[in-house]
Amino acid sequence: MTPPMPPILSLTQAHLKRMSAAAVAAYPAECCGLLVGVLETKALWRVTQVVPTYNLWAEKRNDRFAIDPVTYIALRRCLRGRQEHLIGHYHSHPNGPAYPSATDLAMGFEPELVWVIVAVDDKSHAGATEAYRLDGRAVHSVSIQYTDPDG
Repeated sequence: MTPPMPPILSLTQAHLKRMSAAAVAAYPAECCGLLVGVLETKALWRVTQVVPTYNLWAEKRNDRFAIDPVTYIALRRCLRGRQEHLIGHYHSHPNGPAYPSATDLAMGFEPELVWVIVAVDDKSHAGATEAYRLDGRAVHSVSIQYTDPDG
């Protein structure tokens, strides 16, 4: 069972670079992937792995994403009985803000997971990266704390 979402998500610069590179590479489509992590304290989740996934919508629509269910299920099985949990996913917003869209709100069926959104501008440059928890139509900001790999 995934613990409740804390108000702070810890990412390394390498995690940010990996998500940003995936966002730029997928442009003008959305990229997507999964986030694995551990509960450090009641207020802090630390991302330990960024797992890119295939976007099932990439060839059909640029404004949607669907995480490959084969990767999702395999990762869930791999994490059984471990300290690490699936704590969220990420996706990009080509030519849009790093804020949940109406489609994101409609698809937010796992309120215990964090949504990290990477904005990508029309020059294929990754911009703002923000994190949220979606609970129905409610959007809750999750602060991102960037750390180096050692700390």
